[in-house]
Amino acid sequence: MKFYYLLVSIKAKLPLIVLSTLIVLTLLLTNACGQQLSPQNSSSTDGNRSQTLSQAPTPTSHVTLVQAKAPPQVRKRQNTPLKNSFSWQNVNIQGMGYVTGLVISPQTPNDVYVRTDVGGVYRCDRTNNSWFPLMDMFNTNFSKGGIGVESIAVDASKPNRIYAAVTRNNSSFQDGDGKQKYKYSGEIMVSDNRGESWQATGFGKHNIYVGANQAYRADTGERLAVDPNKSGLVYFASRRHGLWRKEGSLDWVEVAGGLPAATSLPEYKKSDGKDNEDIPGFTFVVFDKSTGNPNQPTQNIYVGVHGSGVWQSQDAGKTWQNIQGADNPLRGAMVTTTPSGSIADNGTLYVAFGTIGGNGKNTSGSLRKYENGVWTEITPDGQGRMYSGVTVQPNQANTVMAISDKFVYRSTNGGKTWDKQTMAMGAFDANHPKDTVNTSAPGYYQAYASTGAASITIDPSNPQQVWWTNGWGVARTDEVTAKNPSYRWIMNNLEELDSNMVRVPPKPKAQGGADLISAVQDKIGFRHINHNQVPTTSISPKNIPINPAFKWANPEWTTYPQPFPHVAGATGIDYSYNNPDRIAFVGFHQWQGFWGIHGTSNDNGQTWQAFATIPTEELWKNDKSGTEKASAIAGQIAISPTNPQNMVWAPTWGTWTHYTKDGGKTWQLSRNLNPNPKPEPFDEKNNDHLHYAALPKSWGNSINPWVSSYILAADRKDSQGKTFYYFDGGAFYYSNDGGANWYKSKADKFPSWILRPAIVPNPTQQGDIWMSFARNPEDVNANPLYRSTDGGKTFNIVTSVKSCEFMAFGKGASAKIPYIYLFGKVGNATKDTMYKSQDMGKTWVPISDPDVLQFPGITYMEGDMRTSNLVYVALTGRGIMVGKT
Repeated sequence: MKFYYLLVSIKAKLPLIVLSTLIVLTLLLTNACGQQLSPQNSSSTDGNRSQTLSQAPTPTSHVTLVQAKAPPQVRKRQNTPLKNSFSWQNVNIQGMGYVTGLVISPQTPNDVYVRTDVGGVYRCDRTNNSWFPLMDMFNTNFSKGGIGVESIAVDASKPNRIYAAVTRNNSSFQDGDGKQKYKYSGEIMVSDNRGESWQATGFGKHNIYVGANQAYRADTGERLAVDPNKSGLVYFASRRHGLWRKEGSLDWVEVAGGLPAATSLPEYKKSDGKDNEDIPGFTFVVFDKSTGNPNQPTQNIYVGVHGSGVWQSQDAGKTWQNIQGADNPLRGAMVTTTPSGSIADNGTLYVAFGTIGGNGKNTSGSLRKYENGVWTEITPDGQGRMYSGVTVQPNQANTVMAISDKFVYRSTNGGKTWDKQTMAMGAFDANHPKDTVNTSAPGYYQAYASTGAASITIDPSNPQQVWWTNGWGVARTDEVTAKNPSYRWIMNNLEELDSNMVRVPPKPKAQGGADLISAVQDKIGFRHINHNQVPTTSISPKNIPINPAFKWANPEWTTYPQPFPHVAGATGIDYSYNNPDRIAFVGFHQWQGFWGIHGTSNDNGQTWQAFATIPTEELWKNDKSGTEKASAIAGQIAISPTNPQNMVWAPTWGTWTHYTKDGGKTWQLSRNLNPNPKPEPFDEKNNDHLHYAALPKSWGNSINPWVSSYILAADRKDSQGKTFYYFDGGAFYYSNDGGANWYKSKADKFPSWILRPAIVPNPTQQGDIWMSFARNPEDVNANPLYRSTDGGKTFNIVTSVKSCEFMAFGKGASAKIPYIYLFGKVGNATKDTMYKSQDMGKTWVPISDPDVLQFPGITYMEGDMRTSNLVYVALTGRGIMVGKT
């Protein structure tokens, strides 16, 4: 979906610590997932150049079920396979995450590649209309979580060669907190085998900024380009550091020759003087192939510079002139109608221009072509909208297509007139029952799946085929010249969902139990009846009150309708172990003011109902001018294994931790029985002072709702169902009375400043608690695995494990000894690997190939207690993976 990375510096209350590379996802309000806040996302105003293609709505109440085959297994190593390795594949979801660009090799087999904002690069299997993920061999620390790709390019002379612009860990340093941390910068990766393996090109040492998940990521490109006449001559147009070039084995160099300095561009700095990482900067590079000869550099090159104009070089990049067009170029497309000649004679350059306005307002844009040294405006619908993509048919200069949000435009006369199509890409949406249904869409695709277009590309191997991408995925039409072209989703194994947690309630499959329940960004979560089957609906609780601050956006609502109409995320989810029909989640609305959302299910996740009430407190404002009502937002929730009415909620923002014993009808503050001394002097208007005797807030859980920190859990085996566990970032706590009162453990030598610690109780033994401390994305050194056998009073390091990122329990050979799954290092391992232990951690067997699969962006994992050798892994930007024998 439409997000960008927000880099934040955090000052701890104890020793000063700055996590300069902490990544926290925050919502980009502008054009977010096509939400209809912006005038450009509502009903269209046709310009004088466009003719609307008629589409008769076909409303239906039928829920679409995509009967796609199961995703393919992760590829195996080419040499001897691992003896005990599980087979790994994605859980079949087929959606979400922004596909920000698409390129097609001009040579056979005309490979199609897509780039994503957090999920790496994919290559299309044209025969099976499926996708191969190409960056699963990189780990979470490689690119600070999920792998965002800002641009891709194919080498026209070498069809197996592809380039990708990423952010990666290029060096390390010792931070002020004593930790060894990675330093990140932009790197251009190259593959000579269609993405099967990658090598760095040396760009990283220049410390160039790459922002694959920043603003304009779906509207610009391609920033990477290979000279079509000279293989190995590569250009990269950066946001904040100008234009760069690499030729063959030579190093990257910055291109000068009269180009504007990046520092001179508007909005290079924010109003507060800080770096503006959302600046589009240098946005695209295109070549006029006709102005070069084989194995010689192309002479005419065009570069978009947002805030300046389109710049042209006629001497292979030595000197540059501003030919303008408009001052906000985004994407460019070039076509030459004959094998030789110059742009003045035979070449035509099309450029999409645009600027995102604040909160979707004052957005502007245009479409223009440059031919015979003259610019002509050919904007289809006027300049009140931004055009994020443009493509031109090879060897047919007058056939051009463009996109703007949910509209597709096509012209066969060089832009003099346009046919306009309103995309219909959603399944049946009860909130928009009259909208046209796309039968290729999974049932949970809502009406706004038609919006937020990113790129459009005419296939050079078949001009009848046109590819289209947005914040849900990739679609294609095979009949673009039809009166009303039909676009169908091509989504099998394209899994870019941002997952926070997976849960496997142990309700027997024969009694209707789901394979798993997921908590995710954008769609809250899913009940996966079968991990090979695409869900038909997403989690959508009844009676979530609307945020009153956004009444203007929802004037007729008191509660959000079903299906939940906007992007929202579940940050924590849990089930009652002995009552697996009973599940609860907590989360937040991603663009309406971080408003808390929540829900419970009494039927194994089939239906959901909001809590009757949520925790609230009257807290002092920051300026201490008065108090205001604070409500619990996001965080983690835990449920008693025997009494599903008993829950504990540790919010990210709003209140301190609360518990309920009546299913959420009432909530009470949780108390710390071993508090620090009362602060002196005591400030009656200091919320921390007022809560000195409450269960402390947890550092990782309190940063931002985008970060899920697994610091709360119920003991699965407590027969009374009253034992809960909690970690505040430094100290461990346990409660024996349902979360009302908490004791502080004597154990205090845990890793510090960890974003995603995880408390994992053994479901077969009361008081057997394991804790993992996954490295923060920037941390070089990993952490041990910890275990307590006395209910959290003391902890010891598990010495059979070198380091642990995450661990989980699953059904073992007996009811009392579960299998343990661990992602980390054992023995002399140098790469994180997935392991299984059948003897409670005494010995370990690798069950994944670390050279092929590194589970990039891993956030959580859970095994199945009903079926042996079955484990699920949640990932940032790569959906959910399942391992099985």
